[in-house]
Amino acid sequence: MAWIAEQLLTAISKAAPRDCITEAAVQQITKLNARQIEQGILKLRKHGLVEKVSPGCHKLTDAGREAVASGLKLRSGPKGSGQPGKRIHKDTLRIRVWRAIRIRRKFSIPDLVSLVAEGGERDIESNIRKYLSALTRAGILTELPRRDAGTALTSNGYKRWWLRDEKNSGPLAPVWRQGANTVYDPNTETEVAL
Repeated sequence: MAWIAEQLLTAISKAAPRDCITEAAVQQITKLNARQIEQGILKLRKHGLVEKVSPGCHKLTDAGREAVASGLKLRSGPKGSGQPGKRIHKDTLRIRVWRAIRIRRKFSIPDLVSLVAEGGERDIESNIRKYLSALTRAGILTELPRRDAGTALTSNGYKRWWLRDEKNSGPLAPVWRQGANTVYDPNTETEVAL
């Protein structure tokens, strides 16, 4: 089955190779819904294969006629060779926490909060605590027996963790997959069940 933009390009080239055709006429020919046609036409216009002659009326360009003749395939997805093909999250809280962990090596939650907080995060300490707990259960972090002094007189102090050199697998933050109850390390492409 051809992609919608390809279907539209073919339908327009058969019904009106050199004339203007309305979106309503294209809808009757292709049996696609109005939204599909609108999105497909936008894609064709973006590629310079169709031009808008008047509101709701479109016409093939010379490039569009050549594309039909050559059998051009219109596909979605990453463009160019520089695309990794993966979704990249650049600056989430947990990515910042992982960077801070790699820098500090030995740390407590207040240490991390002071390094990664940008303001506006909801319950940042709880989020970090859950992430550290998952990394500890996965064997990436080691909980230290000695605690940092707390701020209150009756405080037991703050837990401390340690990232051993051999567990520092690389710059990409391990991903805690709560639904699967696993931690995935994108640096080594391994997944550990918790």
